[in-house]
Amino acid sequence: MMKWLSYPTTLALLLATTALRGEQIPDPDPSRFAESIAKFAQADRIKPPGKGGIVFVGSSSIRRLDIQTFFPGLVALNRGFGGSHISDVNHYLENTVLKYEPRLTILYCGGNDLWSGKPAFQVLEDFLEFKSRLFERLPESELIVLASRPSPKRHSGVERDLAYNYLLRIEAARDPRVTFLKGSSDRFFTNKGEYLMELFHQDKLHMSEAGYRIWKEILTPFLAD
Repeated sequence: MMKWLSYPTTLALLLATTALRGEQIPDPDPSRFAESIAKFAQADRIKPPGKGGIVFVGSSSIRRLDIQTFFPGLVALNRGFGGSHISDVNHYLENTVLKYEPRLTILYCGGNDLWSGKPAFQVLEDFLEFKSRLFERLPESELIVLASRPSPKRHSGVERDLAYNYLLRIEAARDPRVTFLKGSSDRFFTNKGEYLMELFHQDKLHMSEAGYRIWKEILTPFLAD
């Protein structure tokens, strides 16, 4: 199994790399998701959702989440669209989050951004835009942020994942409305730094059913009305 370095050791090494800071990478064209966003609008017309609920948003790990399987009875919207960057989520923020006026938003995104070569600070800037716009519209709402999860398939980019998670943790600590969810990355490794392969899909990128059960365990305490 592939290993990663211990968190303090890795962080020290990051300071000498471009994982935190580096050349800004252009955002991809968000129009590639126009069809996915149109399907959300169609679903809303068929069954108009209420406001003040829970919205899951982000990239493919959100899109692949079957809410009723892992959170039976939970009234929540899944507005994930696979392959997305946070910049894409920001572009469609009104369509995927804000118009529902959620009391709780759960975000998993950033891994695709980092894998594309964006340095951690650039991705953090996009996250801060997301947070700012969310709370500008919904100042009493709450936000749960799931860490960027390193994966065996993208192991060569693990430094960017760790750098970004470090920055996210700092930002969450500054705002009581934001929770950086403990366990959303480190639970996928042994205490020796080995990937727990049973938690990953056979593509070695996405989560398996067992991986989603980790999400169920760590998210459930925050989902009570």
